[in-house]
Amino acid sequence: MELLKELMFELWKGEPLHREESKETKAEFDKILLRIPNDKKRKPIRIVQFWYYAAALILIFSIFSTWFYFQKSEYAVQPTSIVWSSKTTRDGQKVKIRLSDSSIVYLAGGSTLRWPDQFQKGQKREVILTGEAFFEVKRDTNSPFVVHTEQMSTLVLGTSFNINAYPKDRSQIVSVRSGKVRVSSTGARHSKKFADLTAGMSLTYDQQTMDYSVEKDQDSSSFNSWIENRLSFRNANIEEITTKLSRYYNIDFEVKGSCKFDNYRINASFDNQPIGKIMEQLVIMRGGRLNYRINSENSITIWRKECP
Repeated sequence: MELLKELMFELWKGEPLHREESKETKAEFDKILLRIPNDKKRKPIRIVQFWYYAAALILIFSIFSTWFYFQKSEYAVQPTSIVWSSKTTRDGQKVKIRLSDSSIVYLAGGSTLRWPDQFQKGQKREVILTGEAFFEVKRDTNSPFVVHTEQMSTLVLGTSFNINAYPKDRSQIVSVRSGKVRVSSTGARHSKKFADLTAGMSLTYDQQTMDYSVEKDQDSSSFNSWIENRLSFRNANIEEITTKLSRYYNIDFEVKGSCKFDNYRINASFDNQPIGKIMEQLVIMRGGRLNYRINSENSITIWRKECP
């Protein structure tokens, strides 16, 4: 409105303050009046003056409206800046994170999670995970929740599930405790759907061969047992077990001897037990072919019995 006032002021300021009244102009004006019927004399002049100012006002208003529209449009298309947070855990540490949509994330040891401080309503709720985490996602059908890892993307509407995706591990695993998720390969252009998983199902993706397998009818309560210090191993070899123990107990395992461990598979669960007890049970499960020595609080040496 201030701009409109200024433009109107400039327009009126340019108008002459008085009309020229010389003999020549008066004579010419009288000639024009003689050509106009008496009942319409001078009216056209008033009409012309009215439309002149009306047109000027419309022009000014149009200019002002156009300027305001483009200013508003330019402001509207400005992207909303997204502020991201990040949390990295050390080995042996567990952290509970509450996101802005009230979803809960339990982050395991040696892991990193990145997430926006505020999710945009009606858009995907996307987070980035390196390592392992258990998610309890708040349901919102208008804003699907997506977890991105190095090799996979997991999309959900509202559910609880566990993702194990350490870059140095051979496999990444998605396990569903409740609800339903869709697992796909990472990549906007070349994304490939792997499978839809429901409660009790898990998908294992081999990062070397890029193949995957799906298992059904599993004990879903074991998927997030690590949160309560209950570790479950299913068809795991010694290397896989010690890797997981290293992350959860912050222990460095040193392999001694010239012989590598074979691929013998173990199924076991350890419920909130100290590392010493776990090692004793592993020796029994391996038929006495595994030896170990606890060097310190954070160091254990292991070797095969026949290869000292």
